Amino acid sequence: MNAHPLLARITIAAAMAGWLSEDPSIQAAATPLWTPYETVLTATSQPANPYVSLSAEAVLDPPGGGPRRRLPLFWDGGRTWKLRFSPDKPGVWRWTVQSKDPGLDGQTGGFEAAGSGHPGRLEPMARFPHHFSRQDGAPFWFLGDTAWALFTDSQSEHHDRAAAFRYLEARARQGFNVVHSMLLSEAGWGNAGGPPFLDLGAEQINPAYWQEVDLRIAEANRQGIVCGLALAWGDKRKVEPFAWRRFPSVEARHRYARYIAARYSALDVYFIVSGEWHAEIRTRPSTEDALRQEFVALGNTIRAADPHGRMAAIHPMTSHGSVREFNPAPWMAFGDYQQNYRDLHARALLSRSYRKPVVNSEYGYFLRDQDGDGVPDKDNSTSIESMRHATWDIVMAGGYPITGFGTTYFGGNRDPGPFDLEAEKNRPWELQIGLVKRLFTTFDWWKLEPQDDALSCAAPRGTEGKEFGRITPPRVAYWCLAELGRQYVIYVRGLAQAVELEIPAAARLSSCRLFNPRTGELKSLPLPADANRYQFVPPDDQDWLVAIR
Repeated sequence: MNAHPLLARITIAAAMAGWLSEDPSIQAAATPLWTPYETVLTATSQPANPYVSLSAEAVLDPPGGGPRRRLPLFWDGGRTWKLRFSPDKPGVWRWTVQSKDPGLDGQTGGFEAAGSGHPGRLEPMARFPHHFSRQDGAPFWFLGDTAWALFTDSQSEHHDRAAAFRYLEARARQGFNVVHSMLLSEAGWGNAGGPPFLDLGAEQINPAYWQEVDLRIAEANRQGIVCGLALAWGDKRKVEPFAWRRFPSVEARHRYARYIAARYSALDVYFIVSGEWHAEIRTRPSTEDALRQEFVALGNTIRAADPHGRMAAIHPMTSHGSVREFNPAPWMAFGDYQQNYRDLHARALLSRSYRKPVVNSEYGYFLRDQDGDGVPDKDNSTSIESMRHATWDIVMAGGYPITGFGTTYFGGNRDPGPFDLEAEKNRPWELQIGLVKRLFTTFDWWKLEPQDDALSCAAPRGTEGKEFGRITPPRVAYWCLAELGRQYVIYVRGLAQAVELEIPAAARLSSCRLFNPRTGELKSLPLPADANRYQFVPPDDQDWLVAIR
Protein backbone atom coordinates (compact mmCIF):
# COMPACT_ATOMS: atom_id res chain seq x y z
CA MET A 1 0.00 0.00 0.00
CA ASN A 2 1.32 3.46 -0.89
CA ALA A 3 1.36 6.35 1.54
CA HIS A 4 -2.00 7.99 2.15
CA PRO A 5 -2.71 10.86 -0.29
CA LEU A 6 -2.78 13.24 2.68
CA LEU A 7 0.86 12.42 3.41
CA ALA A 8 1.75 12.80 -0.25
CA ARG A 9 0.12 16.24 -0.33
CA ILE A 10 2.13 17.29 2.75
CA THR A 11 5.37 16.23 1.06
CA ILE A 12 4.51 18.03 -2.19
CA ALA A 13 3.55 21.19 -0.33
CA ALA A 14 6.83 21.18 1.57
CA ALA A 15 8.82 20.72 -1.64
CA MET A 16 7.00 23.62 -3.29
CA ALA A 17 7.97 25.75 -0.30
CA GLY A 18 11.62 25.12 -1.17
CA TRP A 19 12.58 22.87 1.72
CA LEU A 20 15.10 20.72 -0.14
CA SER A 21 18.23 19.07 1.19
CA GLU A 22 21.50 18.78 -0.72
CA ASP A 23 22.34 15.53 1.11
CA PRO A 24 21.27 12.63 -1.17
CA SER A 25 20.62 10.42 1.88
CA ILE A 26 17.88 12.81 3.00
CA GLN A 27 14.48 12.66 1.36
CA ALA A 28 14.00 15.50 -1.10
CA ALA A 29 11.00 17.24 0.45
CA ALA A 30 10.85 18.29 4.08
CA THR A 31 8.33 16.86 6.51
CA PRO A 32 6.38 19.53 8.40
CA LEU A 33 6.80 19.39 12.17
CA TRP A 34 4.33 17.18 14.04
CA THR A 35 3.15 15.43 10.87
CA PRO A 36 3.95 11.87 9.79
CA TYR A 37 7.09 10.97 7.92
CA GLU A 38 6.77 7.49 6.42
CA THR A 39 9.20 5.26 4.61
CA VAL A 40 8.82 1.74 3.22
CA LEU A 41 11.45 -0.98 3.66
CA THR A 42 11.63 -4.48 2.23
CA ALA A 43 12.63 -7.52 4.25
CA THR A 44 14.75 -10.28 2.75
CA SER A 45 12.90 -13.08 4.48
CA GLN A 46 9.20 -13.83 4.36
CA PRO A 47 8.37 -16.22 7.19
CA ALA A 48 4.90 -17.72 7.49
CA ASN A 49 3.87 -15.10 10.07
CA PRO A 50 6.21 -12.07 10.05
CA TYR A 51 3.98 -10.29 12.58
CA VAL A 52 5.01 -12.86 15.20
CA SER A 53 8.41 -14.13 14.13
CA LEU A 54 10.11 -10.98 12.82
CA SER A 55 10.61 -7.53 14.27
CA ALA A 56 12.48 -4.35 13.44
CA GLU A 57 13.21 -1.14 15.30
CA ALA A 58 14.39 2.25 14.13
CA VAL A 59 16.82 4.33 16.14
CA LEU A 60 16.31 8.02 15.35
CA ASP A 61 18.91 10.70 15.95
CA PRO A 62 17.32 14.14 16.36
CA PRO A 63 18.82 17.33 14.89
CA GLY A 64 21.56 18.86 16.99
CA GLY A 65 21.94 15.82 19.23
CA GLY A 66 19.89 14.96 22.25
CA PRO A 67 18.34 11.66 23.37
CA ARG A 68 17.79 9.10 20.66
CA ARG A 69 14.26 7.93 19.91
CA ARG A 70 13.35 4.30 19.38
CA LEU A 71 10.33 3.24 17.38
CA PRO A 72 9.22 -0.19 16.15
CA LEU A 73 8.57 -0.67 12.45
CA PHE A 74 5.29 -2.39 11.60
CA TRP A 75 4.67 -5.21 9.16
CA ASP A 76 2.29 -4.21 6.37
CA GLY A 77 1.98 -7.41 4.33
CA GLY A 78 4.32 -9.51 2.20
CA ARG A 79 7.89 -8.35 2.79
CA THR A 80 6.83 -4.75 3.42
CA TRP A 81 7.74 -2.98 6.65
CA LYS A 82 7.10 0.68 7.43
CA LEU A 83 8.59 3.35 9.62
CA ARG A 84 6.13 6.09 10.60
CA PHE A 85 7.36 8.98 12.76
CA SER A 86 6.29 12.56 13.49
CA PRO A 87 9.20 14.92 14.17
CA ASP A 88 8.95 17.47 16.97
CA LYS A 89 12.18 19.35 16.24
CA PRO A 90 13.25 21.16 13.05
CA GLY A 91 16.34 20.05 11.18
CA VAL A 92 17.70 16.81 9.82
CA TRP A 93 16.65 13.55 11.47
CA ARG A 94 18.56 10.35 10.71
CA TRP A 95 17.46 6.80 11.35
CA THR A 96 19.00 3.33 11.40
CA VAL A 97 17.09 0.06 11.50
CA GLN A 98 17.98 -2.83 13.78
CA SER A 99 16.56 -6.25 12.91
CA LYS A 100 17.48 -9.92 12.55
CA ASP A 101 16.39 -9.69 8.94
CA PRO A 102 19.37 -8.81 6.68
CA GLY A 103 17.18 -6.77 4.35
CA LEU A 104 16.08 -4.51 7.17
CA ASP A 105 19.07 -4.49 9.49
CA GLY A 106 21.43 -1.59 8.97
CA GLN A 107 19.14 0.30 6.61
CA THR A 108 19.61 4.04 7.08
CA GLY A 109 17.99 7.22 5.91
CA GLY A 110 16.84 10.58 7.01
CA PHE A 111 14.56 13.50 6.43
CA GLU A 112 14.43 17.19 7.11
CA ALA A 113 11.74 18.57 9.41
CA ALA A 114 10.60 22.12 8.80
CA GLY A 115 7.97 24.58 9.94
CA SER A 116 4.40 23.42 10.15
CA GLY A 117 0.84 24.61 10.39
CA HIS A 118 0.02 21.61 12.56
CA PRO A 119 -0.31 22.40 16.29
CA GLY A 120 1.24 19.13 17.52
CA ARG A 121 -0.01 16.48 19.90
CA LEU A 122 -2.78 16.72 22.47
CA GLU A 123 -1.37 17.05 25.98
CA PRO A 124 -2.22 18.37 29.47
CA MET A 125 -1.67 22.13 29.62
CA ALA A 126 1.65 22.92 31.28
CA ARG A 127 0.47 25.49 33.85
CA PHE A 128 -3.14 24.34 34.08
CA PRO A 129 -2.93 20.54 34.05
CA HIS A 130 -6.68 19.92 34.38
CA HIS A 131 -7.00 21.23 30.82
CA PHE A 132 -5.66 20.42 27.38
CA SER A 133 -3.38 22.18 24.96
CA ARG A 134 -1.59 21.36 21.77
CA GLN A 135 2.15 20.89 21.58
CA ASP A 136 2.57 24.44 20.27
CA GLY A 137 0.84 25.75 23.43
CA ALA A 138 -2.56 26.50 21.90
CA PRO A 139 -5.40 25.83 24.40
CA PHE A 140 -7.73 22.99 23.35
CA TRP A 141 -11.35 22.75 24.48
CA PHE A 142 -11.91 18.99 24.31
CA LEU A 143 -15.32 18.24 22.73
CA GLY A 144 -15.71 14.54 22.00
CA ASP A 145 -18.20 12.27 20.29
CA THR A 146 -18.46 8.48 20.37
CA ALA A 147 -17.99 6.53 17.14
CA TRP A 148 -17.11 3.05 18.33
CA ALA A 149 -17.57 1.64 14.80
CA LEU A 150 -15.63 4.33 12.93
CA PHE A 151 -13.09 1.89 11.47
CA THR A 152 -15.47 -0.94 10.61
CA ASP A 153 -18.16 -1.75 8.04
CA SER A 154 -21.60 -3.31 8.27
CA GLN A 155 -23.68 -3.88 5.18
CA SER A 156 -26.89 -4.19 7.19
CA GLU A 157 -26.21 -0.91 9.01
CA HIS A 158 -25.10 0.91 5.82
CA HIS A 159 -21.84 1.81 7.51
CA ASP A 160 -18.68 1.93 5.39
CA ARG A 161 -15.83 4.27 4.54
CA ALA A 162 -18.09 6.77 2.77
CA ALA A 163 -20.44 6.87 5.77
CA ALA A 164 -17.49 7.29 8.13
CA PHE A 165 -16.11 10.18 6.08
CA ARG A 166 -19.52 11.91 6.00
CA TYR A 167 -19.73 11.47 9.76
CA LEU A 168 -16.29 13.01 10.34
CA GLU A 169 -17.01 15.97 8.11
CA ALA A 170 -20.33 16.60 9.89
CA ARG A 171 -18.89 16.35 13.39
CA ALA A 172 -15.99 18.67 12.52
CA ARG A 173 -18.49 21.19 11.15
CA GLN A 174 -20.48 20.94 14.40
CA GLY A 175 -17.39 21.79 16.46
CA PHE A 176 -16.24 18.36 17.63
CA ASN A 177 -12.47 17.93 17.80
CA VAL A 178 -12.23 14.45 19.40
CA VAL A 179 -13.76 11.08 18.48
CA HIS A 180 -13.05 7.83 20.29
CA SER A 181 -13.44 4.46 18.59
CA MET A 182 -12.70 0.74 18.88
CA LEU A 183 -9.82 -0.66 16.88
CA LEU A 184 -11.24 -4.16 17.43
CA SER A 185 -15.01 -4.20 17.20
CA GLU A 186 -16.98 -5.58 20.11
CA ALA A 187 -19.54 -6.67 17.48
CA GLY A 188 -16.89 -8.53 15.50
CA TRP A 189 -17.10 -6.33 12.40
CA GLY A 190 -14.30 -5.99 9.87
CA ASN A 191 -14.05 -3.48 7.06
CA ALA A 192 -13.42 -3.43 3.31
CA GLY A 193 -9.99 -4.95 3.95
CA GLY A 194 -11.45 -7.91 5.86
CA PRO A 195 -11.25 -8.74 9.58
CA PRO A 196 -8.46 -7.30 11.78
CA PHE A 197 -7.10 -10.79 12.39
CA LEU A 198 -7.56 -13.66 9.97
CA ASP A 199 -7.03 -15.96 12.95
CA LEU A 200 -6.62 -14.31 16.35
CA GLY A 201 -5.67 -17.59 18.04
CA ALA A 202 -2.76 -17.97 15.60
CA GLU A 203 -2.00 -14.22 15.67
CA GLN A 204 -2.48 -13.89 11.94
CA ILE A 205 -3.00 -10.16 11.63
CA ASN A 206 -4.59 -8.80 8.45
CA PRO A 207 -2.71 -5.72 7.17
CA ALA A 208 -5.51 -4.84 4.71
CA TYR A 209 -7.87 -4.14 7.62
CA TRP A 210 -5.33 -1.81 9.23
CA GLN A 211 -4.66 -0.02 5.95
CA GLU A 212 -8.34 0.93 5.93
CA VAL A 213 -8.03 2.14 9.53
CA ASP A 214 -5.07 4.28 8.38
CA LEU A 215 -7.30 6.01 5.83
CA ARG A 216 -10.03 6.80 8.32
CA ILE A 217 -7.67 8.17 10.97
CA ALA A 218 -5.97 10.30 8.32
CA GLU A 219 -9.36 11.70 7.28
CA ALA A 220 -10.29 12.44 10.90
CA ASN A 221 -6.97 14.22 11.41
CA ARG A 222 -7.50 16.16 8.17
CA GLN A 223 -10.79 17.37 9.62
CA GLY A 224 -9.01 18.54 12.78
CA ILE A 225 -10.26 15.62 14.87
CA VAL A 226 -8.04 13.77 17.35
CA CYS A 227 -8.76 10.02 17.48
CA GLY A 228 -8.96 8.15 20.77
CA LEU A 229 -8.05 4.55 19.93
CA ALA A 230 -9.39 1.79 22.19
CA LEU A 231 -7.09 -1.17 21.54
CA ALA A 232 -9.52 -3.93 22.59
CA TRP A 233 -12.42 -4.56 24.95
CA GLY A 234 -12.81 -6.53 28.12
CA ASP A 235 -14.82 -9.71 27.55
CA LYS A 236 -18.36 -9.14 28.83
CA ARG A 237 -19.33 -12.76 28.10
CA LYS A 238 -20.98 -11.77 24.86
CA VAL A 239 -19.93 -12.97 21.43
CA GLU A 240 -16.83 -10.77 21.33
CA PRO A 241 -14.32 -12.41 19.01
CA PHE A 242 -11.58 -9.82 19.56
CA ALA A 243 -11.75 -9.22 23.33
CA TRP A 244 -8.45 -9.09 25.23
CA ARG A 245 -9.15 -12.50 26.79
CA ARG A 246 -9.22 -14.16 23.37
CA PHE A 247 -5.59 -13.36 22.59
CA PRO A 248 -3.66 -16.63 22.91
CA SER A 249 -1.12 -15.41 25.46
CA VAL A 250 0.17 -12.48 27.47
CA GLU A 251 2.95 -12.13 24.90
CA ALA A 252 0.34 -11.89 22.14
CA ARG A 253 -1.40 -9.00 23.92
CA HIS A 254 1.85 -7.11 24.30
CA ARG A 255 2.82 -7.81 20.69
CA TYR A 256 -0.48 -6.29 19.55
CA ALA A 257 -0.07 -3.24 21.83
CA ARG A 258 3.42 -2.66 20.41
CA TYR A 259 2.08 -2.98 16.85
CA ILE A 260 -0.60 -0.35 17.47
CA ALA A 261 1.94 2.07 18.94
CA ALA A 262 4.26 1.48 15.96
CA ARG A 263 1.49 2.02 13.44
CA TYR A 264 -0.44 4.92 14.99
CA SER A 265 1.61 6.90 17.50
CA ALA A 266 2.84 9.20 14.71
CA LEU A 267 -0.75 10.21 13.94
CA ASP A 268 -2.96 12.64 15.85
CA VAL A 269 -4.27 10.14 18.40
CA TYR A 270 -4.35 9.13 22.02
CA PHE A 271 -4.55 5.56 23.28
CA ILE A 272 -7.20 3.83 25.39
CA VAL A 273 -5.49 0.71 26.71
CA SER A 274 -8.79 -1.13 27.11
CA GLY A 275 -12.49 -0.56 26.98
CA GLU A 276 -14.36 -1.80 30.08
CA TRP A 277 -11.15 -3.34 31.35
CA HIS A 278 -12.41 -5.20 34.40
CA ALA A 279 -15.01 -7.18 32.43
CA GLU A 280 -12.12 -9.63 32.00
CA ILE A 281 -12.43 -10.69 35.63
CA ARG A 282 -15.76 -12.32 34.83
CA THR A 283 -14.21 -14.77 32.43
CA ARG A 284 -10.94 -15.90 33.99
CA PRO A 285 -9.70 -16.59 37.51
CA SER A 286 -7.92 -13.49 38.73
CA THR A 287 -8.16 -10.91 41.44
CA GLU A 288 -9.10 -7.40 40.38
CA ASP A 289 -5.73 -6.07 41.51
CA ALA A 290 -3.83 -8.71 39.50
CA LEU A 291 -5.91 -7.91 36.43
CA ARG A 292 -5.30 -4.20 36.91
CA GLN A 293 -1.55 -4.83 36.94
CA GLU A 294 -1.85 -6.71 33.65
CA PHE A 295 -3.37 -3.62 32.06
CA VAL A 296 -0.79 -1.36 33.67
CA ALA A 297 1.85 -3.53 31.97
CA LEU A 298 0.08 -3.22 28.61
CA GLY A 299 0.06 0.55 29.02
CA ASN A 300 3.77 0.43 29.81
CA THR A 301 4.36 -1.45 26.54
CA ILE A 302 2.51 1.21 24.56
CA ARG A 303 4.47 3.96 26.28
CA ALA A 304 7.81 2.27 25.64
CA ALA A 305 7.00 1.81 21.93
CA ASP A 306 5.73 5.38 21.44
CA PRO A 307 8.45 8.04 21.10
CA HIS A 308 5.80 10.73 20.51
CA GLY A 309 4.43 10.81 24.06
CA ARG A 310 0.79 10.41 23.10
CA MET A 311 -1.70 10.65 25.95
CA ALA A 312 -3.12 7.36 27.22
CA ALA A 313 -6.14 6.33 29.27
CA ILE A 314 -8.19 3.27 30.12
CA HIS A 315 -11.97 2.88 30.24
CA PRO A 316 -14.14 1.25 32.95
CA MET A 317 -17.48 -0.52 33.08
CA THR A 318 -20.46 1.35 34.50
CA SER A 319 -20.24 -0.59 37.77
CA HIS A 320 -16.84 1.00 38.45
CA GLY A 321 -17.54 4.30 36.73
CA SER A 322 -14.00 5.57 37.24
CA VAL A 323 -10.39 4.66 36.44
CA ARG A 324 -8.84 6.97 39.04
CA GLU A 325 -6.95 4.00 40.50
CA PHE A 326 -4.72 3.88 37.39
CA ASN A 327 -3.21 7.30 38.10
CA PRO A 328 0.00 5.87 39.63
CA ALA A 329 0.75 4.21 36.26
CA PRO A 330 3.37 6.25 34.37
CA TRP A 331 1.30 6.27 31.17
CA MET A 332 -2.03 7.40 32.67
CA ALA A 333 -2.41 10.94 31.30
CA PHE A 334 -5.99 11.58 32.45
CA GLY A 335 -7.20 12.16 35.99
CA ASP A 336 -10.15 10.01 34.92
CA TYR A 337 -11.72 8.61 31.77
CA GLN A 338 -15.08 7.78 33.25
CA GLN A 339 -17.99 5.71 32.10
CA ASN A 340 -20.29 7.23 34.68
CA TYR A 341 -23.97 8.09 34.63
CA ARG A 342 -24.56 9.07 38.26
CA ASP A 343 -23.64 12.00 40.48
CA LEU A 344 -21.86 13.49 37.49
CA HIS A 345 -20.71 16.75 39.02
CA ALA A 346 -19.36 15.38 42.30
CA ARG A 347 -17.58 12.43 40.70
CA ALA A 348 -15.82 14.68 38.22
CA LEU A 349 -14.73 16.93 41.09
CA LEU A 350 -13.36 13.93 42.98
CA SER A 351 -11.12 12.94 40.06
CA ARG A 352 -9.56 16.40 39.80
CA SER A 353 -7.38 15.61 42.82
CA TYR A 354 -4.85 14.03 40.41
CA ARG A 355 -4.23 17.33 38.61
CA LYS A 356 -4.80 15.90 35.18
CA PRO A 357 -7.67 16.39 32.70
CA VAL A 358 -10.92 14.65 33.68
CA VAL A 359 -13.11 13.25 30.90
CA ASN A 360 -16.48 11.55 31.25
CA SER A 361 -16.23 9.40 28.16
CA GLU A 362 -19.66 7.74 28.44
CA TYR A 363 -22.53 9.42 30.21
CA GLY A 364 -25.34 9.29 27.64
CA TYR A 365 -26.36 8.43 24.08
CA PHE A 366 -29.03 10.86 22.99
CA LEU A 367 -32.46 9.21 22.60
CA ARG A 368 -30.99 5.73 22.20
CA ASP A 369 -33.74 3.11 21.82
CA GLN A 370 -31.98 -0.23 21.55
CA ASP A 371 -35.10 -2.43 21.69
CA GLY A 372 -37.06 -0.26 19.26
CA ASP A 373 -40.11 0.18 21.49
CA GLY A 374 -40.17 3.95 21.04
CA VAL A 375 -38.89 4.65 24.57
CA PRO A 376 -35.30 5.91 25.10
CA ASP A 377 -33.43 3.38 27.23
CA LYS A 378 -30.14 4.95 28.33
CA ASP A 379 -29.46 7.03 31.45
CA ASN A 380 -29.24 10.81 30.94
CA SER A 381 -30.42 10.24 27.35
CA THR A 382 -34.20 10.30 27.51
CA SER A 383 -34.69 13.97 26.53
CA ILE A 384 -32.80 16.98 25.32
CA GLU A 385 -33.07 18.46 28.83
CA SER A 386 -31.57 15.38 30.47
CA MET A 387 -28.67 15.24 28.00
CA ARG A 388 -27.96 18.95 28.28
CA HIS A 389 -28.16 19.03 32.08
CA ALA A 390 -25.82 16.03 32.36
CA THR A 391 -23.27 17.68 30.09
CA TRP A 392 -23.27 20.97 31.97
CA ASP A 393 -22.93 19.13 35.29
CA ILE A 394 -19.68 17.61 33.96
CA VAL A 395 -18.36 20.82 32.42
CA MET A 396 -19.14 22.93 35.50
CA ALA A 397 -16.94 20.56 37.53
CA GLY A 398 -14.03 21.42 35.24
CA GLY A 399 -14.43 18.15 33.30
CA TYR A 400 -14.83 17.45 29.60
CA PRO A 401 -17.54 15.42 27.82
CA ILE A 402 -17.51 12.73 25.19
CA THR A 403 -21.14 12.62 24.17
CA GLY A 404 -23.00 10.27 21.84
CA PHE A 405 -26.05 9.89 19.62
CA GLY A 406 -28.11 6.70 19.60
CA THR A 407 -28.21 6.47 15.81
CA THR A 408 -24.45 6.91 15.23
CA TYR A 409 -22.36 5.89 18.24
CA PHE A 410 -22.10 2.19 17.30
CA GLY A 411 -22.49 2.43 13.55
CA GLY A 412 -26.27 2.00 13.94
CA ASN A 413 -25.90 -1.29 15.82
CA ARG A 414 -27.55 -0.12 19.07
CA ASP A 415 -30.56 1.70 17.66
CA PRO A 416 -33.36 0.58 15.29
CA GLY A 417 -32.58 1.01 11.63
CA PRO A 418 -29.21 1.58 9.97
CA PHE A 419 -26.52 4.10 10.82
CA ASP A 420 -28.27 7.45 10.55
CA LEU A 421 -26.21 10.62 10.61
CA GLU A 422 -29.16 12.61 9.28
CA ALA A 423 -31.72 11.57 11.90
CA GLU A 424 -33.98 14.54 12.59
CA LYS A 425 -34.20 13.67 16.29
CA ASN A 426 -30.45 14.37 16.66
CA ARG A 427 -30.69 17.99 15.52
CA PRO A 428 -31.40 19.64 18.90
CA TRP A 429 -28.43 17.98 20.60
CA GLU A 430 -26.08 18.54 17.65
CA LEU A 431 -26.80 22.25 18.13
CA GLN A 432 -26.77 22.45 21.91
CA ILE A 433 -23.63 20.41 22.58
CA GLY A 434 -21.74 22.77 20.27
CA LEU A 435 -22.94 25.76 22.30
CA VAL A 436 -21.01 24.52 25.35
CA LYS A 437 -17.69 24.84 23.56
CA ARG A 438 -18.78 28.08 21.90
CA LEU A 439 -19.33 29.78 25.26
CA PHE A 440 -16.12 28.62 26.93
CA THR A 441 -13.89 29.57 24.04
CA THR A 442 -14.95 33.21 24.40
CA PHE A 443 -12.74 33.55 27.49
CA ASP A 444 -9.74 31.98 29.24
CA TRP A 445 -11.64 28.92 30.46
CA TRP A 446 -8.50 27.05 31.51
CA LYS A 447 -7.96 29.54 34.34
CA LEU A 448 -11.31 28.65 35.94
CA GLU A 449 -11.56 26.38 38.97
CA PRO A 450 -14.70 24.88 40.56
CA GLN A 451 -15.90 27.25 43.28
CA ASP A 452 -19.39 25.99 44.09
CA ASP A 453 -19.09 27.26 47.68
CA ALA A 454 -18.94 30.82 46.38
CA LEU A 455 -22.64 30.50 45.49
CA SER A 456 -25.47 30.60 47.98
CA CYS A 457 -29.17 30.00 47.50
CA ALA A 458 -32.16 29.39 49.77
CA ALA A 459 -33.12 26.34 47.74
CA PRO A 460 -31.09 23.15 48.28
CA ARG A 461 -29.46 21.39 45.34
CA GLY A 462 -31.55 18.51 44.06
CA THR A 463 -31.04 14.76 43.69
CA GLU A 464 -31.23 12.53 40.63
CA GLY A 465 -34.60 11.67 39.13
CA LYS A 466 -36.02 9.06 36.77
CA GLU A 467 -37.66 9.19 33.36
CA PHE A 468 -38.85 6.00 31.65
CA GLY A 469 -37.04 4.20 34.47
CA ARG A 470 -33.71 5.81 33.54
CA ILE A 471 -31.53 8.19 35.56
CA THR A 472 -31.90 11.91 34.92
CA PRO A 473 -29.73 14.65 36.44
CA PRO A 474 -31.03 16.64 39.43
CA ARG A 475 -33.79 19.09 38.52
CA VAL A 476 -32.27 21.79 40.76
CA ALA A 477 -28.59 22.63 40.43
CA TYR A 478 -26.31 25.64 40.74
CA TRP A 479 -22.57 25.57 40.13
CA CYS A 480 -19.72 28.03 39.82
CA LEU A 481 -16.39 28.11 38.01
CA ALA A 482 -14.08 30.99 38.80
CA GLU A 483 -10.73 32.62 38.48
CA LEU A 484 -11.25 34.42 41.76
CA GLY A 485 -11.49 38.18 41.41
CA ARG A 486 -11.21 38.02 37.61
CA GLN A 487 -13.83 35.87 35.88
CA TYR A 488 -16.78 33.71 36.92
CA VAL A 489 -19.29 31.42 35.28
CA ILE A 490 -22.50 30.67 37.16
CA TYR A 491 -24.81 27.86 36.04
CA VAL A 492 -28.32 27.43 37.46
CA ARG A 493 -31.40 25.36 36.68
CA GLY A 494 -34.71 24.60 38.32
CA LEU A 495 -34.68 27.82 40.35
CA ALA A 496 -37.36 30.44 40.78
CA GLN A 497 -35.29 32.43 43.27
CA ALA A 498 -31.96 34.21 43.43
CA VAL A 499 -28.48 32.80 43.73
CA GLU A 500 -25.82 35.02 45.24
CA LEU A 501 -22.12 35.15 44.40
CA GLU A 502 -19.48 36.56 46.72
CA ILE A 503 -16.77 38.54 44.97
CA PRO A 504 -13.45 39.61 46.59
CA ALA A 505 -13.43 43.18 47.85
CA ALA A 506 -10.64 44.31 45.53
CA ALA A 507 -12.44 43.15 42.40
CA ARG A 508 -14.43 45.45 40.15
CA LEU A 509 -17.13 44.04 37.88
CA SER A 510 -16.71 45.11 34.28
CA SER A 511 -19.32 42.97 32.50
CA CYS A 512 -22.10 40.44 33.09
CA ARG A 513 -23.58 38.41 30.26
CA LEU A 514 -26.52 36.01 30.26
CA PHE A 515 -26.08 32.87 28.15
CA ASN A 516 -28.93 30.66 26.99
CA PRO A 517 -27.61 27.07 26.62
CA ARG A 518 -30.60 26.12 24.47
CA THR A 519 -30.16 28.78 21.79
CA GLY A 520 -26.68 30.23 22.25
CA GLU A 521 -28.08 33.73 22.76
CA LEU A 522 -25.69 35.92 24.77
CA LYS A 523 -26.83 39.29 26.08
CA SER A 524 -25.56 41.87 28.52
CA LEU A 525 -26.92 42.20 32.04
CA PRO A 526 -26.77 45.36 34.19
CA LEU A 527 -23.94 45.59 36.70
CA PRO A 528 -24.99 45.42 40.38
CA ALA A 529 -24.81 48.37 42.73
CA ASP A 530 -22.86 46.30 45.26
CA ALA A 531 -19.55 45.44 43.57
CA ASN A 532 -18.79 42.64 46.04
CA ARG A 533 -22.03 40.74 45.85
CA TYR A 534 -23.73 39.63 42.68
CA GLN A 535 -27.30 38.41 42.83
CA PHE A 536 -28.84 36.60 39.86
CA VAL A 537 -32.55 35.94 39.54
CA PRO A 538 -33.13 33.45 36.69
CA PRO A 539 -35.70 34.48 34.07
CA ASP A 540 -37.48 31.14 34.63
CA ASP A 541 -36.75 27.65 35.98
CA GLN A 542 -34.85 26.47 32.91
CA ASP A 543 -31.05 26.36 32.82
CA TRP A 544 -29.07 29.59 32.44
CA LEU A 545 -25.49 30.77 32.68
CA VAL A 546 -24.01 34.08 33.70
CA ALA A 547 -20.47 34.97 32.59
CA ILE A 548 -18.93 37.68 34.78
CA ARG A 549 -15.72 39.64 34.39
